[in-house]
Amino acid sequence: MRQYGQSWLSGEIPFITKNIMIGGNAMVELQRAIFAPQNILASLIAAKSANPLAPGLFYAFINIFLSCLSGYSIGKSFGISRNLSLVLGFFIAINPIFLYQYAGPWWNAANGHTWSLVAIATFCLLRQSMTAWRVVANFLATLILLSSGWPHGIIGYFVIVGCISLVDLRYGEAFNLVVKRCLPLVLAGIAAIPVYSEFIVLSGLVNRPSGWNNAGNFMVPSVTQLLLTFSPTYFEFMNYFGGFKSFFVPVGFSTVFFLLALFFYRVSFLDKNIVLFAVILAATLCLSMLPSQTGMLRWPIRFVPYFSVFASVATFYVMSRGEKVNSLVRKNGFLSIVLVLFVVSAFRNIFERPKVVLLEAGTSLLLVGLWFLCVEKRKPVDIATSSWVKVATVPAFCLALMLACMPSLGKVYLPVHTLPSHMALPENVNWDGNFASFTGWAPEEPVEPGELQSALFGYYDIRSINGSSPNGHKYLDQVLAYYSSHAVLQPEESMANLSQAVPGLENVCWFNLFGVSSLAIRADIQEDVGSGLEGCGYHPAQLSHDQSVLYYSSEQHYPTTLTYTTNPNVKVARETNDSVTLTVPEHTDPLKLVFSRVWWPGYVAHGLTCPVTIHGFGTMLLGADIPAGCSGELKVSYFPVTWAYTLYCPVLAVIGLGLLLLQIRRNQKLRRILEDL
Repeated sequence: MRQYGQSWLSGEIPFITKNIMIGGNAMVELQRAIFAPQNILASLIAAKSANPLAPGLFYAFINIFLSCLSGYSIGKSFGISRNLSLVLGFFIAINPIFLYQYAGPWWNAANGHTWSLVAIATFCLLRQSMTAWRVVANFLATLILLSSGWPHGIIGYFVIVGCISLVDLRYGEAFNLVVKRCLPLVLAGIAAIPVYSEFIVLSGLVNRPSGWNNAGNFMVPSVTQLLLTFSPTYFEFMNYFGGFKSFFVPVGFSTVFFLLALFFYRVSFLDKNIVLFAVILAATLCLSMLPSQTGMLRWPIRFVPYFSVFASVATFYVMSRGEKVNSLVRKNGFLSIVLVLFVVSAFRNIFERPKVVLLEAGTSLLLVGLWFLCVEKRKPVDIATSSWVKVATVPAFCLALMLACMPSLGKVYLPVHTLPSHMALPENVNWDGNFASFTGWAPEEPVEPGELQSALFGYYDIRSINGSSPNGHKYLDQVLAYYSSHAVLQPEESMANLSQAVPGLENVCWFNLFGVSSLAIRADIQEDVGSGLEGCGYHPAQLSHDQSVLYYSSEQHYPTTLTYTTNPNVKVARETNDSVTLTVPEHTDPLKLVFSRVWWPGYVAHGLTCPVTIHGFGTMLLGADIPAGCSGELKVSYFPVTWAYTLYCPVLAVIGLGLLLLQIRRNQKLRRILEDL
């Protein structure tokens, strides 16, 4: 984010980050979503702020606010009372998967999920009446969702729109009206083609895991987790990070009112909206039970929030529009489920986390208390008309229960890094080039570069070969061996590859072509890898403060990404993220240049009168061959190869949107004329 922000501030589109190699091409790292408005703002905040948490606080605020607003709008579009629609917004915003998993470690998922809710809300409003501002709102919300690069959010949105459209057709809606309602979505899809075109065309170079398997049922929720979605303290065992364990986040938790709606309100399946909710819940339930790896999609738990959202919508619709009923059988059934839920859940967790049992008792008391207040009292509370402030105490209490169960997801499942605003660099280490860290997972409170996680060097403006990427570069990954999307380098294998001599180049290691001026390893593996480093010109430079990390340095300096040239008089005049401008002197022999930039199709040469060949050196590093007798200023720059064709798509989409708005305006004028007659 910091690197992207600096690019925007310099007037450059951050296609490439020259200071980061792994994951440095934003056009194939769709989850980075550099064109999404919230990400542009967050990157500017990261570039200007010294607080590492500033972008996260920005994301948290805007995503929670938009989630609340979307929940309210969805509720109103289905005729749910204003008070319940407000509470619906609160419940959607404290959905545990969104709040714990997305808003913290998976910020891109939080963005994508939030904008999918906004897109769903605008579509539901469009379904009410097709006005010009609702068309524009749905077009923009869908476009931002598509720009956010979160596939589960996009698929969830498309599936829900498909369900709504099919039910509308089944209940006699005109086909042309249903199609016209979907036109803003289609036009947004056309406008977003440039976001995805590069990833599709370059898929042969992308190392994205794919396939169909359900190995270990990893991150696949159980049916009971979904069906018991009304309990904020129901925890199941799941194959999660760290193994098969009690998953202390309720995967659904749509609303604690669900049982009340199920037992004490009567609705008819002749109601079109009830049928619609049933269809959406069935579809999202199927999505949530997909295999762990489905094509390029991983971990179906990411679809669970959509099941939860519409379980909430259905619950409040029933309580707002249904007829209240009560009987001894219903009361006994309700109380029996509450009792069984407590017993089963308590026995699941009493050995792993005993205090949860007390919190589960709190959930049981809450459920019974709501039943007494809303059903059993002589004058039961009608939450559809009661003050929203009173009703909102329920999600507030549920949030308190969740926080009491697990104050921080990271402290239970993942490391939480407390980052300093500035990072001091060891003085005896050569920082004039790329830094390479092979120290593995970082400690929670890093104090020097050798302790940083792979993805954090860019924040401190440290040039590095480290980075973060769930996609990767197929040929680069054969040299830089790492595991997980965090790109934690495997030291023995990666360093053995980088220490190899480069074929065809004399006395040059891959370390040198990667522009590595210094590196860090764990001190306990020095004997295993040290000899290879010395052969490439690296020597021990300094130990870390706790002597667990050993820094190596070389005498070579790499002030730019130009790391090899057959003519030392070739100089870099200017370099940005997307381009390198070089001064090429008079020469009689062909020149070969290699840069410590990952090669992607899209790099081209300008400036010289002779044909300069741009290629992938080793199919992974940017290389250039200049013929003999050709001198002057050479500029090598990157621009997405597909954009020469796909940049017309947003223009066509805007034209189509304009024509649709003109038709809507014409129909409104005609309708007013007919009403006057």
